Amino acid sequence: MNSIKRIFKKNILQHPLLLICIISLLVGSCNSSKSVGSTAVKNYDTRRLLLRDEGKSQLSYINIANPDKNWYVAVPAGRDMQLVGNGRVLIGTGTGYEEHEIATGKKMFELTTFTGTVAARRLRNGNTLLSGVNWQGKKGIVLVEVNATGTVLRTINYTAFDYVRLLRETPSGNFLITSNKTVFEGNDAGTVVWQAKIISAVDAHSWQALRLANGQTIVSTGFAKNFQQFAADGKITDSISGPAEVHPYFYAGFQILSNGNYVVCNWQGH
Repeated sequence: MNSIKRIFKKNILQHPLLLICIISLLVGSCNSSKSVGSTAVKNYDTRRLLLRDEGKSQLSYINIANPDKNWYVAVPAGRDMQLVGNGRVLIGTGTGYEEHEIATGKKMFELTTFTGTVAARRLRNGNTLLSGVNWQGKKGIVLVEVNATGTVLRTINYTAFDYVRLLRETPSGNFLITSNKTVFEGNDAGTVVWQAKIISAVDAHSWQALRLANGQTIVSTGFAKNFQQFAADGKITDSISGPAEVHPYFYAGFQILSNGNYVVCNWQGH
């Protein structure tokens, strides 16, 4: 299953803004491709990145071409981040979420009334979905949708799971959720409509899942130190790791570029 390992040997094309969650401040680990030639160098030099360092609880903006514009802001512990428009980035915190101005890192808004939040995600309808485990008086994974004032609009509960990392909204309005060695899709009634098992000899702590345009699902698998891709029947169809020189260890936040390549943070912690 090496058909897409080539992504680590090709140039990562320039992207207006790369938004990647990481667990340790290792900006270099996000540049796992080796670039050759003047075009590659130019593309690298124009890249800008938003990075979230979980271990250090820091949000960072990196402008490779203009480092004078870089900023670093301490933030509360929490997971995930997302561009939400109006020049802002949303981050999940242990009590809800915050929004920061991308240009300066300044905190523009915070919700602090949901202690126990693991991660936060802005939905297409403009509301925000908070996630937690054994939370809000319920067992298992709990999702709480809130509006801009913090009013709870709905609560979704997946009782069969006791671990959660990140979630992503699917085109149909369901949710892709990583839960250690399982990635699953659930609907707003709390029903699991699809799931797959991460192949790993250790507790993977899988990080992020995305539904691809071809209907398959790709997952950054944490301590399984690769991407794994799954078909509609839950069977694995491909996997991607990196060459030995990047020391694959923990695959966390990632972004798919317009040319089909991936940028992934390979945490080197512990």
